[in-house]
Amino acid sequence: MSTGGDGATREATIGRYRLGEVIGVGSFATVHRALDERLDDVVVVKVLAENHSLNPEIRERFIAEGRALRKVRSPHVVTVHDIGESTRQQPFLVLEHADRGTLTDRVKALRQQGWVASSADVLSLARPLAGALEAVHEAQLVHRDLSPTNVLLTTDETAEAGSVPSAELVRPDERVVVADLGMCKDLALNSGLTVAGGTAGFRPPEMDGGPSVIDIRADLWSLSSLFDWLVEGADLPHALHDALARSLAPDPQDRHPDARAWLTEVEQALAPPEHVGDGEGGPVGRHTGSGAGASSRRWLPLLLAAALLLGLGGGWLLGRTTDPPAATQSSRVEIEGPDEVTVGESASFTLRHLGVNSWVWVLPTGQHVADQESVTLSPTGTGRSQVSVLSRDTDGTELRTTHRFTVTE
Repeated sequence: MSTGGDGATREATIGRYRLGEVIGVGSFATVHRALDERLDDVVVVKVLAENHSLNPEIRERFIAEGRALRKVRSPHVVTVHDIGESTRQQPFLVLEHADRGTLTDRVKALRQQGWVASSADVLSLARPLAGALEAVHEAQLVHRDLSPTNVLLTTDETAEAGSVPSAELVRPDERVVVADLGMCKDLALNSGLTVAGGTAGFRPPEMDGGPSVIDIRADLWSLSSLFDWLVEGADLPHALHDALARSLAPDPQDRHPDARAWLTEVEQALAPPEHVGDGEGGPVGRHTGSGAGASSRRWLPLLLAAALLLGLGGGWLLGRTTDPPAATQSSRVEIEGPDEVTVGESASFTLRHLGVNSWVWVLPTGQHVADQESVTLSPTGTGRSQVSVLSRDTDGTELRTTHRFTVTE
């Protein structure tokens, strides 16, 4: 085996793998398409550059990438098949081959044809990427370098359930996989202080230098940044931009708590109201007032957990036997509105409150509306439905009031 001045490997084989074309060259490694001669299968071999193989810190970080990937169990994170070392002591990783290229290349090609992202495109990518990050985070890892070049597309002949057939970005016969965890930070290790890394434009502010604790919310910043780049020029609901902006907050504490919460808000922002149920088998409706899906930074950290646990019924799953009260000694919330509404008729519901400064409406559509004095709904089906408001009193006690109504023909 011989190497050039840039450390790129130029031998025909490494171990049992016959190297093919170079498909990527980075600061530390060269990536080859290769043939596993034993299994007669196409793989990717990532070889640490020879000049870096003598650096113990870089060498260990490279090997740690393979170990980290082995911890993650997700169809949307690239699989590690093997870890080895060449005859010249260059560590290498054998990875799953993604034959459809990178997200960067796909978006570039589509934009040359005049494409802009649709809701279907966003969902076709948001769901697998959120699933990938959830798996990475469950393995106590932070990716730290989520960018379009590290998102790959590969053929999936089984076509996953839940794929979005109308999407041009990720096709029904494709699977999204996240690669390159070389910068990942193991949360189980010591302090979590940052080191330099990440990709410009997709690197969260806490990674720009200086001592700063890095946790999973760094990946959520990169995730929102990636989608902010993806939807450039697209005519999509304002609520989507609100959802993305939340995890682009400079302070990690103002971001979504995890990838699942991020995805939930993105899906709610893009869901057509007429296709979203009220959670009780009743009618669905359309919110025609202002602020649907709005993301108010003042109330979300306080009320998101309440909305998930109370507004969606999770409180009972956790053992809650009674609803939060509508009033305490210092505060009160009450909804005024009709008890009966006709299909297609607009109905207004108004909050009467005392001693609270912030609240969130939970609508029959599943949407959340922040700090609006009233909301207007247009039901599209008959049955029983409800609208709720969640808040807290001055002592932090949870408040909830619900107005139930009947929708008739």
